[in-house]
Amino acid sequence: MKKFFPFLFICVLAINSFLYAQDNGGDALPSVFTLEECIRYAEGNNYSIQSSGIDVQSSELSLRQARENIAPSVSATASQNVSFGNYERSVGWGGNYGVSAGMTLFNGLSNANKIKQSKLGVEQSLLADERTRNNVRIQVIQAFLAIMMNEDMLTYQQEVLNSSKEQMEQGEKQLAVGQILESDYKMLQAQYTSDLYSVENIKNNIQSNYLTLKNLLAIDHDRQIRISPPDSATLFRSLDLPDLQTLIDRSNGYLPELKISENAVQSAEYDVKIQKASFYPNLSLSAGINTGYSGSNLTSPNQSWGSQVWQKLGENVSLNLNIPIYQHGSVRNNVKQAQYRAQQVELERRETEHQIGQELRQSYIDVLAAQNDYLASEAKKDAYLANFNTYRTRFKYGSVTAVELIQQQTNYLNQLNQYMQSKYSYVFKRKILDVYMGVPVKM
Repeated sequence: MKKFFPFLFICVLAINSFLYAQDNGGDALPSVFTLEECIRYAEGNNYSIQSSGIDVQSSELSLRQARENIAPSVSATASQNVSFGNYERSVGWGGNYGVSAGMTLFNGLSNANKIKQSKLGVEQSLLADERTRNNVRIQVIQAFLAIMMNEDMLTYQQEVLNSSKEQMEQGEKQLAVGQILESDYKMLQAQYTSDLYSVENIKNNIQSNYLTLKNLLAIDHDRQIRISPPDSATLFRSLDLPDLQTLIDRSNGYLPELKISENAVQSAEYDVKIQKASFYPNLSLSAGINTGYSGSNLTSPNQSWGSQVWQKLGENVSLNLNIPIYQHGSVRNNVKQAQYRAQQVELERRETEHQIGQELRQSYIDVLAAQNDYLASEAKKDAYLANFNTYRTRFKYGSVTAVELIQQQTNYLNQLNQYMQSKYSYVFKRKILDVYMGVPVKM
């Protein structure tokens, strides 16, 4: 019995773990996420992606129905009746039963073209699903980088806060010996308070960024998670920029938007063929078997139900040909309308191809510009930091005023903010190119 309890305890834990996994869609929820883990988790749980998955299932059902429409249709009928005769005091009864089947042998290949069109519909829904996934990937990257940026900013801002505190304490000592005016000391106090609230505001921004990320991952907002950002060396190793032609070739071979527009042209061409099918004769085959019986309380006992059903058993087979001759021009006009739609879809395909080509080239230019902004702002940030440190030292020895020191601190913080914005804007724009090329996003 003592050996049984540990075994039972392990079983209970295993069952609870299984139920927890089921409640979370089968995906174990980590507490710390890398960017790759965020994207992978979002692909399995994001609501928009789940919705597009349902669209895929719906299109597959439409394809199954198009295929089943070729098979014969079968139906059965049965009727039963009872009648009463007052004059002869009789009761009559009867019944009719039948089974019939029918199928289309030829209808201008309409059914075959509908099957092909439905196959395209499945492919279109799969491409739309991939497009949705790309949109979610970009949003996850943006939310992840926003957290990284604000956490980096928080580190810098806390260093500035510590510096402000030291400056305020230094100013208090200088005020006590008459080296600075009380107004200068109050300026240092005000700056410390401002830096303190800046730290709190950045913390609030981080919490807001986490809410955005949780929403994309479909994670409960009260659940605590953290990101695992890469170090700077690893991050920038993943930012190697391909040449423009490589970007264009890979994107043209992957982007769902291009394939969706191409498939839309094919689908419109099938619409034209389906409308033209109405010009052709329709040939169908039908067959059936039927029987029945009737009787009353005056009928001879030899006329039993079973013998009547057998004797009245009949079969029929018919081949039906329907030749369209004149339909008020509706078929011709429907074909014309389908051809107009096909021409319109072809123009939309060309426009999509042109727009995507422009967007790819512009995105490449944006990455180069963002890289230049980042490198320039990094150099300026280091210069402003060095200048701020110089003023801190000079203030310590009383050679600059508090106003001058605070001005240099403000200049540094403004440049620091610009540096952070340009750095993560560069990373974000570069990672978007990976999404366009269908390359797994890594950091």
